[in-house]
Amino acid sequence: MNEVVRRRIQFLLDAAKHENVKDQAVTFVMRVLSNYATIGKDAQSKPIKKINKRVSENAYKILKTKGIEVYCNQTINEHPKPLSQTWEWLKENAQNGLSIEKVWKEFCDFPMVTVTKEEDNFIKGKGLNSKGTIEERYSNIKIITLPKSPFELSN
Repeated sequence: MNEVVRRRIQFLLDAAKHENVKDQAVTFVMRVLSNYATIGKDAQSKPIKKINKRVSENAYKILKTKGIEVYCNQTINEHPKPLSQTWEWLKENAQNGLSIEKVWKEFCDFPMVTVTKEEDNFIKGKGLNSKGTIEERYSNIKIITLPKSPFELSN
């Protein structure tokens, strides 16, 4: 964990101790931490898709058959554990000595997955966009880990 990550987590812990509402600042910090946990740095959506090795099997099929640009256009970076659940976990535990390392582990344990837009709509259609277990949310979605990044596999 680098110092940027450490400072962002400290901000989240402070916010979780003193605020009830997840405002835009908290949301963006959580997204940045998720990016670091997924690909080791902060980035926009498209570069994350090109680097992230955790993808759905259907997303990988798009990559193989249609190439990296179509893959990037037809996929979504999805949080297996919704950030709203992570925020609730932070609020429930921040007063009890929750450590920076434990928070970082939480983000690292649930890195983003690149899924197709149809799969994302399936999750939303079940009413599980911001709730549910990973098993419930991904009940019909097979997640795989690629041997190389999607960008490397597309060349």
